[in-house]
Amino acid sequence: MKDDFLLLKEVSTLRRDWDTHRTQEYIRSLPIWSGPIDLRQKFGGLQNRTYFVTDVDGRRYVVRCGFDQYRTRQPSVVHCTLAAANLGIGPQLRYAEPNLTVTDFVTGPQMQVEQLQDLDFVANVVRTVRVMHEGTEAISESISYWWPFHTVRRYLKTMESGAAPTQWERSQWLDEVPFFREVSRRLERAIGPFIPCFTHNDLTYVNIMYSSPARDRIWLIDWDGGAYGHPMWDLAEMSLLTGVNDDFDRYVLGCYFGDLTEPKMTALLHEHRAFKMMAGLRLIVEVMVTAHDPYFYLTPEEMRESMKISFPGQQQHLNGLADLLRPGFNEMWAAYGQDYA
Repeated sequence: MKDDFLLLKEVSTLRRDWDTHRTQEYIRSLPIWSGPIDLRQKFGGLQNRTYFVTDVDGRRYVVRCGFDQYRTRQPSVVHCTLAAANLGIGPQLRYAEPNLTVTDFVTGPQMQVEQLQDLDFVANVVRTVRVMHEGTEAISESISYWWPFHTVRRYLKTMESGAAPTQWERSQWLDEVPFFREVSRRLERAIGPFIPCFTHNDLTYVNIMYSSPARDRIWLIDWDGGAYGHPMWDLAEMSLLTGVNDDFDRYVLGCYFGDLTEPKMTALLHEHRAFKMMAGLRLIVEVMVTAHDPYFYLTPEEMRESMKISFPGQQQHLNGLADLLRPGFNEMWAAYGQDYA
């Protein structure tokens, strides 16, 4: 594939009911390869199928296969991936059809959760996030709009009503829905007016890669949540796993906004913590609503393999993931919840 190659197709051939073997056959048949390819599935994601490809020239690529689910809309994924590449903060897009993308393979390690303690590295990530937020004009087509409070409200309605794949059985966490709804209402009221910009909206550490050993280049990957949104959501989501940590929250806001007076810092902390708690709640409720259609695309075997990699030592089903996420949210709500009436 040439360095400047790019092909976008409007029609998708990929089907959601194909197993991974048929999906791999289709990937091998794509008209973009100049010969046989080496193709291997990468586990770890809980929504899409991802494959690593090496072509006859030794070039490496990443193939992502996915379908509209939760907040994800595939045309938006394509154009956010393309915008990120044009800004130099994401891998170059080479081929896309509505349910499949091929991007360059980024050589470098993924961020580890422990690196949230490396403040110099965190500052580099924040600088990259600002490039994204200030680069909204790189978006060339219509993309989604992300408002987490709406998404959570929609999830809660599904938990109350059930869904067809599980015979409309209501959620096993139904008793928690009123509390989740009240939390969402209270946190949403803390958010003031803002100008929407290009946002990632899934800025967990696993979606951040960097050059090694210099660590001077940051790439953001996995644009399923890419959309117009609130810039502080990305900062809060990146900070989520630090939990109740006033020093870290102040550091991140200082990196992003520069020198701040104490009144301004206090106001920003109020919004930042609201988004941070909402980021935790969104993850919890998204796991819970997934129980209504747990194998929307991935098979039970693929889900187990991915859970082993992403959450080693935890129960290898969605209940275990919900249990893993809940204590962090509870801690933040206990510390800050009284500030949100």
